Amino acid sequence: MPLKTETTVRKATAPDLEVGLICADRDGNRIRIDRVEHAGLGAVSYHFLNDELRVQEGVQERSLERFLAEGWYMAGPGRSL
Repeated sequence: MPLKTETTVRKATAPDLEVGLICADRDGNRIRIDRVEHAGLGAVSYHFLNDELRVQEGVQERSLERFLAEGWYMAGPGRSL
């Protein structure tokens, strides 16, 4: 049982982004981060996933700022989306 101060799902922030992280939007669409560049303008590359967590579409790339503005969520440590 999670502690009351521990969140199970929260909005992703720049320091959270790392290769392999799975995020979801409010509609339940899930992605897996493939590449993160924090230097310069910053960029994030990712794939959409299907219900079995298999790659569904080709790679997408967004600026770090635009990606975070889209409002992706992530699960807390030891939790799943």
